Amino acid sequence: MQHPPRIAVIGAGPAGLTAALILHRGGYRLSVYEGESSGQQRTQGGTLDLHDDSGQVALQRAGLLEAFRAIARHEGQEARMGDPWSGEITPGGFGPEGSKDKPEIDRGDLRQLLLDALPADTVQWGHRLAELVPAQTGGHRLRFANGVQREADIVIGADGAWSKVRAALSASQPLPTGITFFEGWIERPAADIAAMVGQGSLFCFGGEEALFVQRNSGDRLCVYAALKRSSEWLDARIAQHGMRTLVAGSFAGWAPNLRRVLVACTDFVRRPIYSLPADFRWTPRDGVTLIGDAAHLMPPVGVGVNLAMLDASDVAMALCAQPDAISAIHEAEALVCERARALMPDAIEGFQRWFITEGAADGGR
Repeated sequence: MQHPPRIAVIGAGPAGLTAALILHRGGYRLSVYEGESSGQQRTQGGTLDLHDDSGQVALQRAGLLEAFRAIARHEGQEARMGDPWSGEITPGGFGPEGSKDKPEIDRGDLRQLLLDALPADTVQWGHRLAELVPAQTGGHRLRFANGVQREADIVIGADGAWSKVRAALSASQPLPTGITFFEGWIERPAADIAAMVGQGSLFCFGGEEALFVQRNSGDRLCVYAALKRSSEWLDARIAQHGMRTLVAGSFAGWAPNLRRVLVACTDFVRRPIYSLPADFRWTPRDGVTLIGDAAHLMPPVGVGVNLAMLDASDVAMALCAQPDAISAIHEAEALVCERARALMPDAIEGFQRWFITEGAADGGR
């Protein structure tokens, strides 16, 4: 291994950029490889709440906690519940006055906060990893879809659900949960819809259907219509009726005020929810490790980005603290795996409980 080691971070999401920033502040030279063409290639998705015992710890280690607090939406911690049948909205609460325990930030804003703190040439855009293989020199060879090849002594896989780094360590693949989210946006919500949601999020659980609405910056609303259906059932009905009709029809029995939220949305994007097995393990390999969804993909129950950023900070801090990079990675990796083992079973089971239907379910779905 070269000294200092050549470090490659795969993936420029919150986890990969957090690791990169801490390593940069620790004096390492590194490259982040990202398949997207730029940080603005696509909408980054809905809002995130960063917890004071995980996501905010990572930002503090990266030197960005105060900058985060300055732009975070502390009022966004409010949570409301909606009754699917009556449409009644139960107001939620906040933490203690002035609390910063789980303030909200748009995904795109968080990513930009991290990008702005790194040298401009750190992220190599348009580099989607195709394969990770051993290098003849003893390190690791990175082969990208654009034909470029690079070598590194340390590879940190922050490349998400379908991680190519994980594929070099394990044959395990994410499994479908049977739940699909349909993501839509309301750019200029009507007054009655905005009033229902409030400053934070609205949660409505109706058995095999659920509705989640998040206020983002600029008063935009991100809407997730969740359905417990087989992929074959969805494929057939989308082909026959189209996605908007499928979503609207699935909520036909819901209260009119909640159905108006779906009608107000722009076109929906289909997002099947996957998870790694609760007992997922990978075969350790010197100089290669996984963080975030690459290491412990689980359903979206409120811990994903926080856990990913904490993973990233643990790995990066270990590398900065120890002269033996291989030992440092193994120690941090053990912490990442132990934490995932404690959380994944409850996250997977709890997500399924959101979609329990009383009585007999429709066998055709």
